[in-house]
Amino acid sequence: MLAYVFSHRAAEGVDIADYEESLRRFHSALASAAPTGFITSTTFRIGDGFSDWYLLESSAALDVLNAAAVSGARAPAHDAVARAAVDGAGKLWSLASGQPFMEAGFEASFSKPAGMAYVDLYARLQQWTEEPAVSLWRRMMVLGPPPEFTILGPAEVKLPSELSPEVSRREPI
Repeated sequence: MLAYVFSHRAAEGVDIADYEESLRRFHSALASAAPTGFITSTTFRIGDGFSDWYLLESSAALDVLNAAAVSGARAPAHDAVARAAVDGAGKLWSLASGQPFMEAGFEASFSKPAGMAYVDLYARLQQWTEEPAVSLWRRMMVLGPPPEFTILGPAEVKLPSELSPEVSRREPI
């Protein structure tokens, strides 16, 4: 399973309530005529920004989602929110362990320490990634900015300080 994650914020002067409503309309339009390979999507508020999560069956669904998001009945909803957004950046995640967590909670983003093998990192994270409702995602093919990993869950995960985690509260809009 993959997640395409698009981070953005409302442009200066845009009413946040209107912006959030535009996002809800877009995700609703996408779900009502779901493209092939699309599982679900939602937007989370993180600090003063937003993060749209699109769960996909595989990388083949990316082209389909890209075309579907800006065409047909979805085009007006997409265009409305796109006109009001700034500082957009996308990232492609692969589910490394657990089940996708698409609810309110926390995300802890981090990178693998230099010199540490991936097998050692996964072993180090096992105590958290085996928790119910916790999922570990790994950035794909360096598509998107660092960090390389994120753990999602209903409660804040206290990762080792050597991982230098960036912890954020996320709330669905």
